[in-house]
Amino acid sequence: MLVQNEWEEVNSLIDLIYKTKNLTTMRTQFLQKLSSLIKFHFSDFELSVQNSSVPKLVDAVVFSSYPASFEQEFIGKYEGEYFEYDYVKWVFASPVSLVYRESDLINDEARKGSKFYVEYLKPFGFEYLAGISIISEKQFLGCVTLYRTESSRDFSDKEIYILKQLLPHLQNRLSFSNEKFNEKDDPATRDSSYVLKSRYSLTTREIQIAGLICKGVSNAMIGETLGIMENTVKKHISNILDKLEVKNRTELTHFILRNKML
Repeated sequence: MLVQNEWEEVNSLIDLIYKTKNLTTMRTQFLQKLSSLIKFHFSDFELSVQNSSVPKLVDAVVFSSYPASFEQEFIGKYEGEYFEYDYVKWVFASPVSLVYRESDLINDEARKGSKFYVEYLKPFGFEYLAGISIISEKQFLGCVTLYRTESSRDFSDKEIYILKQLLPHLQNRLSFSNEKFNEKDDPATRDSSYVLKSRYSLTTREIQIAGLICKGVSNAMIGETLGIMENTVKKHISNILDKLEVKNRTELTHFILRNKML
């Protein structure tokens, strides 16, 4: 079903899944690279809250062609308001993983008459969805969701086949990851710098500097503000970039703001 260069892209994605140490970086790069194989307008990769009585999604990473404000509003409304109305959320409670095309799970009449479609998907302009529900040993670990607008076609059998090739590798990676969220880690209850401290090992000073960088403050002004030498600021920034696996101040700002870490 796939030609040689497409298999090479799939293998490159599988390699990325296993070799990218930071889970947030892996998920972000996974969605970016997947867009070269499957065309979509919006995508997210969320983790589940462990030890929760019902499936619950948190810590979304997003890749899309939309501005950050759109991304944050769309994800925020889903996690905070419309998750309970999602007509295919039953796949998250399934005992096994599943690659799905939404049109295969619910008929068009029922879908377009639902609160989830009328009040959530349609106002944002999304018509077609495909996804991967990642489950291991009956434990829901997370999900990938891809969205297309009404002007596009539904996801093809070939694209669903590609997602099926990637599923077992995502399942393996999340199964053995130590980056899991428990109920107490819900973004609604954790400190705003929790993720940066616990998952990325940033120090309090590094978090202060990251916050100032996000505000566009220069290295010299950061040093003056915090009472440290500019060379010391540069060393802190180098450590921050290494820990978050980003290349420069612009990527750092985008990474932190997109993931709502400060």
